[in-house]
Amino acid sequence: MGEPQCIVKTKKVDIKSFKTITEEFAILEGEGDKSLDYWRECHSRFFTRELKEIGKDFSEDMEIICEEFELVYK
Repeated sequence: MGEPQCIVKTKKVDIKSFKTITEEFAILEGEGDKSLDYWRECHSRFFTRELKEIGKDFSEDMEIICEEFELVYK
């Protein structure tokens, strides 16, 4: 514990509304079956749960930060 596990390099950062996330981004993120439907379902549940804790509601219009990175060293 406390030991570095890898080094990543940020390639791109975008701010997009939840509803404009693309299939390409879902594939890059690589979760579940890599489909946009899976990404939306999984992340809408996550954001709904997290936002509820601070008294906010999830909306597909909300902006999220999307980061693309590459593994430099592992």
